[in-house]
Amino acid sequence: MGEESFQNFLKRLGENISEDEVKSLSAACQDVIPNEERDKIKKHGELFDYLQKIGNLSQDDLSYLEHALEKICRPDLVTQIMEFREQLGKGEDNNQDISGPARKYKAMNKDTGQVPDDIISGLTKLELAPPPSQADRKKTKDSR
Repeated sequence: MGEESFQNFLKRLGENISEDEVKSLSAACQDVIPNEERDKIKKHGELFDYLQKIGNLSQDDLSYLEHALEKICRPDLVTQIMEFREQLGKGEDNNQDISGPARKYKAMNKDTGQVPDDIISGLTKLELAPPPSQADRKKTKDSR
């Protein structure tokens, strides 16, 4: 899969993100997006473009976006990222890197075909680890 399919994937992913969620998602990225830049971001494409520009989003490195989506309680979108990785043939290794509700959500969804109530109620009580640092993402990328 090339860059075009990655951009199509981001477009499909963004179609599931409301304008309010774009604000929440950009706020979840406050450690890498300065306030003045966050104020300019109104659409999902602008957010994805900015994250790509600063090196926090690429076809080979979706970890920062996954973390931000977990922070705004959208494990369904993290699951879409996991499925995209599987299409690239990288899913097995990378699924182990995802912690929290997203991996559990995907496993439960695959088995039952629905989202269990305990997962939905547990999402509001999440305490996430800090996002992976640039060095951590580089280590992960180099080890592939």
